[in-house]
Amino acid sequence: MKTCGAAEEATLSAWFAAATPDPDTAVNLWREYPHRARRLWCGVTFDIVMADRSLIAVAYRLLAKYEQPLGPAVQFTSLRSAAVLVPAGTAQKWQGLMATAQWPERRPRPVCLSTGHRIIVPAPLPAGWLVQWLEPPDVEQGIGGIPLLTSPAPLARCITEAKALLGPPPRPPLRRTVSASSFRSLLHSPQRTL
Repeated sequence: MKTCGAAEEATLSAWFAAATPDPDTAVNLWREYPHRARRLWCGVTFDIVMADRSLIAVAYRLLAKYEQPLGPAVQFTSLRSAAVLVPAGTAQKWQGLMATAQWPERRPRPVCLSTGHRIIVPAPLPAGWLVQWLEPPDVEQGIGGIPLLTSPAPLARCITEAKALLGPPPRPPLRRTVSASSFRSLLHSPQRTL
């Protein structure tokens, strides 16, 4: 995993800023506060695939094993979820990519979010409070300073494989509860004596 260096910051900031309402103001604010997390609109330069953090982590290990390009992905410190940045327009075809996968009811199905949704990503010099890079953007692998994004079809296959490898999530322990009506029936039932 590579971290974003100072030389890449300008092109990466410009790419991130394109997903804000006012790119110039965003870049100036980020220069003044380089550790501030960034709130970006989806559907402009990227869509995001949201899934359980453990699924994304295993899927990324599988993508690396199959020598697939790894685009940026974030994990949220206060949630059990992670988000993978995928090319804009992925949301329209995501259902079709995941249609064949059977999904256990106790594990949330991965979704792809686009226009109308926002995401928080760490700054190139992250403080790590709300969100952390699972895989930081790598503009050296990208084209024209734009980081390479994870391809949706291999990601969908690897998430499905990760689900199979992880198995179903553990069931919460059953709580044994006795209702008030059970107590009443015991109290009002005739007692037998021998």
